[in-house]
Amino acid sequence: MRGRKTVPESSPNYGIHQSGGVSNVGNQAVGPHARAVSHGLSFTAAPDTSALMTELMTLLERHRAELPGTAGETAGELRDELDSAEPDRGRIARMLERLTALVKPVAPLVETVGELTRSVNSAFGD
Repeated sequence: MRGRKTVPESSPNYGIHQSGGVSNVGNQAVGPHARAVSHGLSFTAAPDTSALMTELMTLLERHRAELPGTAGETAGELRDELDSAEPDRGRIARMLERLTALVKPVAPLVETVGELTRSVNSAFGD
């Protein structure tokens, strides 16, 4: 086998291991001296982000009397930002923080906003 390199058995394996969850990888480099270069960030909503936004809007409507009036407005702005062509990560983070504070009186909403935050962070690669 001329010209073909073989990897010795003693060669370290710098493979990637993942157990469960979702992995959205834009650029990736593994091993010594590896580099990954990115020319801009992109956002792709995780599949559950849309479902979580729907659940959030339903719960906000159901618990409207228990919440400040700005909760629904903030959620609507968040939905619009997530649906925009180039979502602003900082703006989304601020709206999620605001929503977290606004929905504290209602446990199911706190849980849904937490799940939505994790989903959005995952979509941005956190």
